[in-house]
Amino acid sequence: MATCEDSHLKFIQTFNNSFYFKETSSAPRETELCSDAFRRCEPPISRWIQSNDQKFLVLKTSGKFEFEDRTVHDQGQPDCKFEIQIYQDSSLNKYQSVMLYVCADGEKMMISCKNNKEVCPEPMDPKVLKMIKAEKHKALFWWKCISTGKYKFESTMYPDYFLAFEREEDTPCLHKLILRHGSMDEVDESRIFCVNKCSP
Repeated sequence: MATCEDSHLKFIQTFNNSFYFKETSSAPRETELCSDAFRRCEPPISRWIQSNDQKFLVLKTSGKFEFEDRTVHDQGQPDCKFEIQIYQDSSLNKYQSVMLYVCADGEKMMISCKNNKEVCPEPMDPKVLKMIKAEKHKALFWWKCISTGKYKFESTMYPDYFLAFEREEDTPCLHKLILRHGSMDEVDESRIFCVNKCSP
């Protein structure tokens, strides 16, 4: 593992679907990034997350993450605007780690992996936001840019398991969010997401 880092990163802007950060002044001792830890980069970025057929990822009132078509008006609703919180990783993994969450009824609900490798919404614990002192976390994912605006998300809790979409058997027009086994380099359209900037 890497040794403690004294610098920290601040998100500056996006350009051509790439994310740019600036290294700022030395961090206070209590926020140093040590072995087996993830430290939050400021600030989160708001994005729509879509399947390859342009359905929007939404947190439904039923408490499930699903993909559905959205009108231009409905695209402005908070249930489909995801915040992507990027974390600095002490292990120097070649992929960035991110947490994905959406606001529902005034509460931040993160995409979380359960023990049975299922995906569910879970309230975000403010205590873990700034620093996650572990080598893996149920709500952290490695993300890799496949092409312009397209990404894969691999679970840090369950390596080789990726966020993916799957058709609902009883409602084929809807897709649900799941974890699916695979590799980062394997071609599987169900594990590739379009990540687009939200319109004002």
